[in-house]
Amino acid sequence: MIRRDGGQCTTRYSDGRRCEQPGTDVDHVIPHHLGGSDELENLALTCSWHHARKSSSEGGTAAAKTRASVHRKPPTHPALDD
Repeated sequence: MIRRDGGQCTTRYSDGRRCEQPGTDVDHVIPHHLGGSDELENLALTCSWHHARKSSSEGGTAAAKTRASVHRKPPTHPALDD
């Protein structure tokens, strides 16, 4: 994988440029919680900065899916009840 990715972070910026930092971390392109595997095709080399940001974003998304949603009726004043 290091040879395949050229030892460089594989993250692309919005303008298409590739990050120029050395690849130091292995990232799951599709994370496990979304059905990703440990196969080489699902792994990419990233710099620590990009890996931390992607992992943080994915963790927040995964946590939001398991969070219970509570919808309460807005409180009313007793004088307004019919």
